Amino acid sequence: MFDFSHLPPARHQFIVIADTHYMLDVTGQSVEFNSRRRQTARADFALRTVAGLGDLPVIHMGDLVQEFPERPGFAQAVDEALAQLAACGVSPRFVPGNHDVGDKPDPTMPADWVTPAYLADFHRRFGSSWQSWDESGLHFVILNSQILNSGLPAEAEQAEWLEADLQAHAGERIFLFLHLPPYLHNPAEISLGHYDNIDEPARSWLLALVQRHQIEMLFAAHIHWAFYNEIRSSTSGRSRTSYYTVPSVAFTRPGFSELFASPPPPEQGRDDAGKLGFYLVRVMDEGSRVHFVRTRGEVGVTDPRLRLLTRTSPDLPASPLGVVLHHPLSRQGQTPSIWPSAVRQPVRNDYPLLAAQEVGLRHLLAPVSDLADPLQRERLGILREEGVAITARLLWRPGVALPGPETLDSCDGLQIDVLGDPVPALELAACLREWRQSSSLPITLSCVLPNWTVPGKQHNRSQIGFLPGQLTALGKWLATNDLAVERVLCRMDASGENQTLLAQVEESDSMHPAAIGTLDWIVELPSTSTGQRLNSAAEALFALAARPASRLFVEPFVELDRTMDVAEGLLDRLCNPTPIFHLLRHLNTLLFSQPSPLTGFSQKEIPGGRLLSGMRGAKAFHLLLPNAQEEHSFAQLEIDDNRRGTVYDLVSGRRIEKDLPGFLKPGRSFVLTGPTLFV
Repeated sequence: MFDFSHLPPARHQFIVIADTHYMLDVTGQSVEFNSRRRQTARADFALRTVAGLGDLPVIHMGDLVQEFPERPGFAQAVDEALAQLAACGVSPRFVPGNHDVGDKPDPTMPADWVTPAYLADFHRRFGSSWQSWDESGLHFVILNSQILNSGLPAEAEQAEWLEADLQAHAGERIFLFLHLPPYLHNPAEISLGHYDNIDEPARSWLLALVQRHQIEMLFAAHIHWAFYNEIRSSTSGRSRTSYYTVPSVAFTRPGFSELFASPPPPEQGRDDAGKLGFYLVRVMDEGSRVHFVRTRGEVGVTDPRLRLLTRTSPDLPASPLGVVLHHPLSRQGQTPSIWPSAVRQPVRNDYPLLAAQEVGLRHLLAPVSDLADPLQRERLGILREEGVAITARLLWRPGVALPGPETLDSCDGLQIDVLGDPVPALELAACLREWRQSSSLPITLSCVLPNWTVPGKQHNRSQIGFLPGQLTALGKWLATNDLAVERVLCRMDASGENQTLLAQVEESDSMHPAAIGTLDWIVELPSTSTGQRLNSAAEALFALAARPASRLFVEPFVELDRTMDVAEGLLDRLCNPTPIFHLLRHLNTLLFSQPSPLTGFSQKEIPGGRLLSGMRGAKAFHLLLPNAQEEHSFAQLEIDDNRRGTVYDLVSGRRIEKDLPGFLKPGRSFVLTGPTLFV
């Protein structure tokens, strides 16, 4: 079901799936939420998708069924859930969850606490609720979080076993799995009445072991929501533990939607289907990659066409793709003290951060003020460790000092936005000379110019980034002041009013002054039809595949819907991916998995659209941008190329056909739903 061909080799791969919540048949019964009727079918679709990844180890993170152990239908539900797993061809190792062995010991919990009897039943069915094993020179550990702080004999037995097991594998790469998160927001957060973390003293005991043994990755579940934290170690060697909470494939937990400045998702937040899925983990010789395989609440028969698995940020060093952070990278707040928690829970929105890695971003443009904000600085730093370059943006006018090196120690470059005139004031020349004496960080020049006429707008807007015709004057100013800059940010006009995006880039190349190192680009996706936005995003990224040093900043990252300039982003207001996100994710991997640029660029009009073409060695890339969703024949495409090839739908990531005997196949037709790449 999946196309692995564009991923780098991995030392080991495994799948982490959580909270399938098999539901007994409720046909004819009343249910509080209609999504409960779909839980079993959603789990079935997800498990078949897991099987479609091949014969890989699977860890089920707990909550196999919807029933609790004290309920009359519990045993039947477990039997049916195990039969579903077998029918789907999935044989996981099981992590015990609260729906499997009982709730953690807290007087506010909604279900019975874990008991020896519930544990014995789990052990009879699944084997030990704590265990470890070795694969590919790696060590894996499952822990029973439900018995922590319980005082049961099993707690002391597990603790003694874990300490001995970790000591016996000291210095190895260790992966730890447990159902309850140690914490969601910070290690000191409240625990009594908190439904979603481990209480003291077990939390500190466990975290100390994680730090002492420098565990590489920690996976938790239970909350049906994705959070990402890092547990830092003060010892030498691996300095951080990557700590993921794994989403559910069945439903979302409502209270966490308080983080979004949007109306609640369906069913009061319980059916935010865009967040459902599981993780494919690929362990490399250096570090690991976590790929989010989205199931989106789908049910029924899976699509037989192969689905492209895309690279994450660390494995796309040649990619120019970046975004502009109009919103903060992360927001934090508190969930209300509502059932099933009796206290407010501090939480943080990590979806933009995780999405940045998923789409394969390599560049972020953020205001310099983010570097002074502890939360934003820390979150940006996480991406930076994954290979994402951070450029700090500063609005400049005479009298504004450039920030000192100590302010910019956590970024990779400074962008200076000249205000009011594309030719900077003389004072900037003195600032740049002084800068060169104290810092080696590269400088990007951009501009913010008022009174830019935009068709259809009542008021003029501000032009951000230089237009091609303004580069000559900027180059003369630099040369006159005996200055050079590493980069200049130019603007792509995606409105379609003037030239194509590729023509704009080519025009700027012809006007490129010697005092400017590299031309970067910013493109604001048009607020017109979805098809035009998709075509603009695809064309912009394709245009830079021939310019290996340039960067492309797409804006906005998160949708803007309460402004005079509405714009669909890569993420919607619930931080779920839009079609633009998926298109850029797939095209990013297809174009930039190899570092060499495309050559021999060409573009032409064809019936029903445009065709952009380029070469990498003997391999041809043809990007079809259709004007509308309509039926096309291969002959219509006018591709003068009869070699074998593969066709990718860039929004779905589906491989339409592989190893075609030739692109020109008379009599063949197919429906294009958006930009398509022929390789």
